Amino acid sequence: MFYCPVCKSPEIYPVAGGVVGQVFVCKKCRYRGSFVLETDGKDDELK
Repeated sequence: MFYCPVCKSPEIYPVAGGVVGQVFVCKKCRYRGSFVLETDGKDDELK
């Protein structure tokens, strides 16, 4: 699962990819970038 690195929201979605790499946008804080936090699915949410 992916999380926003700014507000830790799970509402972050990929909007671009390909040659430039994956770009994500957070619906909560409008963060836009390629860096996101990722968990292996065992944790329900970040602490």
